[in-house]
Amino acid sequence: MSGVLSVTEQKKSLRSKMREIRNGMPCAVRAAYDRAIAEAVIAHPGYLRAKQVFVYAAMPWEVQTQRILQQTLDCGKILALPVCETDRHTMTFYRLDTLDELEAGAYRIPIPPISEERICVPDGDTLMILPMMAYDRLGYRLGAGGGYYDRFLAQYPSVRTLGICYSDCTAESLPHDIYDRKMQACITENGTEEFHG
Repeated sequence: MSGVLSVTEQKKSLRSKMREIRNGMPCAVRAAYDRAIAEAVIAHPGYLRAKQVFVYAAMPWEVQTQRILQQTLDCGKILALPVCETDRHTMTFYRLDTLDELEAGAYRIPIPPISEERICVPDGDTLMILPMMAYDRLGYRLGAGGGYYDRFLAQYPSVRTLGICYSDCTAESLPHDIYDRKMQACITENGTEEFHG
């Protein structure tokens, strides 16, 4: 029997390691990192150019996005958040008009109100901000494991992507397969890395 782990097994092991790293960060340190990342996002040229921003409402273990959400609303951009369709493992983005509209959805993830007229589709003026457990120097990300973003990005391969992550959750190389798509850039508390190819 081979001792080589499959890509799926390698990713599962890495997620556990990255959760340990995040859980080990003092609250004050993580809060400072979150602020630095948010400020870098809203100063990024891709964000400044975007008329429509697709971003997630953060769970406790993720890079926090409250500042990004509020700034996007304040500057008049269209803000859209994902809603997971768990039966199909797909997601749809819906417009959020105020933070007060958020309510708990699948996996307890905060979501906007769901209605046909709020559905948003990415176009040439859209920036998608990606959550992740880790990323590598080639621009690949390690997600939470549901495959929702990979499926969505497969439908819209031209959408511009910007990842946000903690620098302690960086790897030289992550296991990936044909479904994984490179980000165009990733922001950590230490700065921005741009990826090409």
